[in-house]
Amino acid sequence: MQIKYWVAAAALFSTSATYAMNADTFYSKGLALQKKGMAAMFSSDLKIVMSEFKAAATSVKAENDAAKAKGNPIYCAPAKPKKMSAEQLLAEFGNIPAARRKTQTVKAAWREIVVRKYPC
Repeated sequence: MQIKYWVAAAALFSTSATYAMNADTFYSKGLALQKKGMAAMFSSDLKIVMSEFKAAATSVKAENDAAKAKGNPIYCAPAKPKKMSAEQLLAEFGNIPAARRKTQTVKAAWREIVVRKYPC
């Protein structure tokens, strides 16, 4: 009986490690953190949201670098793009219709944002 419990627990944890947060959850958590102001620094959600975005941004950049090497970039950001504030980032996610945010990963939403912001 105990073996079944550990197998089930291992399966649960292995699938949660590969789970990608949807863009709507990211947006909601981001708004909640924004409302907390400085207290957001102590929220457990801050690290989750930041790492989710970092992974998405890194992955989209890698996709673009690979596409650019083939001569067909996904987006064309300037060499030194202007950094976005947290408010601007949330506003960009807010520009995506809620119904679509619910079906997109953070990565897909970020790809949509950079393609819209930096068209080739």
